[in-house]
Amino acid sequence: MNIPRQIIDYLEREVTGRIGLIGCRSQDIVSPFPCCEYDIACLDPGVKNAGVIRLCDSTIELLNFASKGSDILSLYSMIPICYKNMPLFPQISDKTNRKIENIFFGQSNKMIVNSLFNLETASRHLNSRIDLCSLYLKAASYNLIEGILLRMGLKAMPSHELDQIRNLRCMEDLINVSIERALECLGLERASKTSITRSCRALKEILKKGDDGYIIFSKIDYMLEHGLHTDCYYYLGKIGLSKIETHYSNMPELYPKLINFTFDLNLDVSLNRKLLTTLTACCKKILKIRI
Repeated sequence: MNIPRQIIDYLEREVTGRIGLIGCRSQDIVSPFPCCEYDIACLDPGVKNAGVIRLCDSTIELLNFASKGSDILSLYSMIPICYKNMPLFPQISDKTNRKIENIFFGQSNKMIVNSLFNLETASRHLNSRIDLCSLYLKAASYNLIEGILLRMGLKAMPSHELDQIRNLRCMEDLINVSIERALECLGLERASKTSITRSCRALKEILKKGDDGYIIFSKIDYMLEHGLHTDCYYYLGKIGLSKIETHYSNMPELYPKLINFTFDLNLDVSLNRKLLTTLTACCKKILKIRI
């Protein structure tokens, strides 16, 4: 991976400690967009590097991993920068490979269990708040898809996640059916410039206090400019739900119209009831297998 000279110069001048490139630009499984940021992991304790920096036509996001503990899933594909640091796993052994497989499998189970929790919440709202039912169904679908990618040994990259699914090669009928049902729940057939524009306006309200809005909307603009409407629709929902789960857990109850516009919710009771049943069955079956 070639890192622009201006980024290397900035990092050598402004950043101390061991650093490495992570995120989609360190992955072999996706092709980054030109607008994708360079995620830089700062590994040493006591070093306070964090934030988003724009340099000419490139963006850096500095992420302090020392304060978060070891995030093996994010750091496993790390590329050391300018030999200032060492790879997280300098020697790959059978024992290390088994450890990584177990971590991916454990995180996969966690995401699928989260999907079941969201499905349970959706079920509680089915007959009273169909909008909330639809929202939690979408959350469950994103959880399920991420859990499937992890089970296949892939770290989900939000702006490239739908493409990761397209390129997935799996012989398990259960996995393929589960992906189809999750994508059906997300309603990707409704992706259009009109629906995306409406969702974008609402998402800006949700993100107005965050510091990563520039990164998010630069990707949305790129996808729209290149006709990637389905990918953009998928990414909008994924990012919006992650922000609500992290920062605004009571927003769906307080601002139903904003949530409806952001996530383009499906308010068909009979369809949501069917999706609840099929997605729950898929999650329970996947938890019993190891690919």
